[in-house]
Amino acid sequence: MTAAPAAADSLGCTATYTITTVWGGSQSHGALAQVTVLNSGSSAIKGWRVSLRYTDGTVVTQVGGAVPLPVIGLPGFYAFGNESYNGDIPMGGSTTFGLMTSGGGGGSAPSVTCTPA
Repeated sequence: MTAAPAAADSLGCTATYTITTVWGGSQSHGALAQVTVLNSGSSAIKGWRVSLRYTDGTVVTQVGGAVPLPVIGLPGFYAFGNESYNGDIPMGGSTTFGLMTSGGGGGSAPSVTCTPA
């Protein structure tokens, strides 16, 4: 009888976006949001990249706990990540960063994707 080959480690992450505070009764006046990055793979990730696509005119005015990454693309597209500041995320672990936004006001969350670096 031969042993089954070991499964290869996989890298993966997911990100969720949550509005935590809205000023003036509307997101157009300003809002705080947070993004939670979860390591969904089978080994530690050493960095991550989260891309947000706002379609309602929302503008990110401040980022806390992540590094804004340069983006060449459509208006309303933002990318954030970190290779070292937040350190590795262990299997099943997570980290959270915050955003301050203004404009928009459509009330819908942006499309969010996460890619391990």
